[in-house]
Amino acid sequence: MVSKSEGMERETAADKKRRKTTSTNLSEASACLIKVSKDDVYLNTIAFEKQEASNRSSVNDTHIFNALCSELKEVFSEVVRLKMENTEEAKSRIKETRVNGSLALVLLKKLNRLDKVRIRDGRTALHKEKLRVDSNRLQLQNLLYEEEHLKREIQQCYLFKSQDEEIDLIPVNEFYQNAPEAVSRPTTTRYDDHAKRIARLEWELQQRKELDSHLKELKTLKETVEKDIVAYSKRLDSLSPRLRDLIVATRPLQEALEMPFEKGWEIQKNVRLLAPPLYVLYANAVAYSETCDNLLSTMIHGDEEEAKQMESLLPFEFSIHHRVDPSNRDRADSDNDDNDQDLDTGAKKRHRDQPKTNLAEQRRETLLTAYPLRVTVTVRAKEKNMSTHEKLPGLAITFNYLPNINIITINCSLIDLEIAGTATCDILSMDTILSELFSNDTGLESPNPMTNYQLQAILEDADLFISLLKKNGLGKPYRWAQDLCGLEFISAPNNRSFMQSFEKKFKADCNKKTITSILRKIRARWEARLQLYKQIYEIESKSFDTSINNEHGHPIRISSTFLQWISITLEDYVASGVSSNFLENGIAFAGDLFFRAIVVRGSAKLESYICIPCRYPETTPIWSFSLYWNGKHTAASDSSVRDMEYWCNNTPVTNNMALMLQTQLKRAMSCLDIFLETEGPYCIPVEFKQDKSFLKPFRGRPRTKPFRIAPNGSTSLFTQI
Repeated sequence: MVSKSEGMERETAADKKRRKTTSTNLSEASACLIKVSKDDVYLNTIAFEKQEASNRSSVNDTHIFNALCSELKEVFSEVVRLKMENTEEAKSRIKETRVNGSLALVLLKKLNRLDKVRIRDGRTALHKEKLRVDSNRLQLQNLLYEEEHLKREIQQCYLFKSQDEEIDLIPVNEFYQNAPEAVSRPTTTRYDDHAKRIARLEWELQQRKELDSHLKELKTLKETVEKDIVAYSKRLDSLSPRLRDLIVATRPLQEALEMPFEKGWEIQKNVRLLAPPLYVLYANAVAYSETCDNLLSTMIHGDEEEAKQMESLLPFEFSIHHRVDPSNRDRADSDNDDNDQDLDTGAKKRHRDQPKTNLAEQRRETLLTAYPLRVTVTVRAKEKNMSTHEKLPGLAITFNYLPNINIITINCSLIDLEIAGTATCDILSMDTILSELFSNDTGLESPNPMTNYQLQAILEDADLFISLLKKNGLGKPYRWAQDLCGLEFISAPNNRSFMQSFEKKFKADCNKKTITSILRKIRARWEARLQLYKQIYEIESKSFDTSINNEHGHPIRISSTFLQWISITLEDYVASGVSSNFLENGIAFAGDLFFRAIVVRGSAKLESYICIPCRYPETTPIWSFSLYWNGKHTAASDSSVRDMEYWCNNTPVTNNMALMLQTQLKRAMSCLDIFLETEGPYCIPVEFKQDKSFLKPFRGRPRTKPFRIAPNGSTSLFTQI
């Protein structure tokens, strides 16, 4: 900190110096003012401050700056103190203090300018250094790139090979035996490698010239033969238009006689190429469609050229060519191992056999190779409400024949139908739409018992057979598909439940499995699934009236509200806890369709778990309830819930099947209303009041509730079941 005495001394010394400088250099200053302009003064000042900034120490300027700051603090405090005294002497002292403070501020500004000059010079020096470093780095990279380029050029020079090294020359012994002495020159070339190489190249050139002349002769002969072939081809081609014109000329006669020979010829070309099982299917399906069902069509798809190649093989030769025999496989492997030894040179050949995994995959692909031609049977629905211009929705069933396993597999696809909604996807699922068409025919095992023995050679687990079929897009091998194509197998049942009912169900189904019954079953299943699809879509989109139950022709108002209908899995159906009896008693199965519906009224909620059997409409949907109101009520704990399930599951089948699910849903909603209106008045506070007509809310010792709707003249009322 600078004291007041030091400040005064510095001020007096500065004043004396200023007066002295002013008095001595007055004449010089006046002369300079006349000659020097303002720009020159500014530039000189900048140059002076720049020189002074470089000469002065920044550390000393820092100390001076700190001292000036302390001095300014003292000046400010002194001015404040003098203003508080408010005397004449204080006023005079304030002026002096202000002068000292102004001088300190001037010096502070000078230090600031010097600091700015130092920062600017430092930045300039830093920028110059960066430019120098960048220039050196760029020069270094250029040198490194040039070094790599030179290395690559040197490496290419090392790796250079002459073109004559790529020529395959005959061995030296054959060269001296076959080449004339004028070319081989044995006395000279045997001891000179360079001369020997030139002589061998000359002999190779002569041989190639001879071969080239022979090639030209063969080409000339080939051109002559080609000209003859072209001439014969033109003659044959000239016959084709004439035959075509002849066929066109006979078309009016074909139409008049209703005998379309051309279409029949085109179809017969493909029919002749079909495998025997597919031929039986096509012939029977066409005959059935022409006589019984005009909405059933049959088409042939596939590669005709490949089928023609297979047609040249007899069935026995074809099976031998593609069959996987474990004994032959082991014998072939042993032969490959024995042939690894080269008889001529005694050296071992390179083992060209593929790994065992690749061999297994090749055998698996060979075993699952399908016949090139496929037969597609399309079943169109019988829709009465659709116009003649609209295309009827159809189910296309593609039959694939696997000759190595001798079974038929099918794939299904939809035609002219787009699935709407989320809960309806399982209804028209192509994996399960034809499952259980006959009893215990799920398509999850091969109907041919020979398949298991064939798969043991290439698969560790025979259960992977169905997954491999699905992976290759071949579908499922249903037993009815084999019967439809004329394939018969004798197979023993595997599971116990099937063994118990084998004599009854299987024999009855065998008697029913005729071509007519199978095709009628397929049509019935397709139309039933379409009908079920429309029902569930209307329920999911809530496009039908759920406020009125008009079961007996007398409308009854429904007070509860239908909230949701979703599709669930078997795991969700089992986890509900209300469907264990159906699963244990064999009423519901894993291949069925499962849904959940939610109905609410006030604080009460009714969860309905619906199981639609795969063989619907032969068996009706099964409903089970879980009621949440003043606790949880299920069929196991509440007899009223059992009565509700009994009433919903005993919907008469004689009614319109197109409204089966809607009728059951309305019954469930009416049952919820009756349950709440009979139990609600006994609860405090009273949430539900009676708005349905019934004689007695309870009857008998079980206190059964009036869930059944009974006609009563012009109206309907609820009575006990």
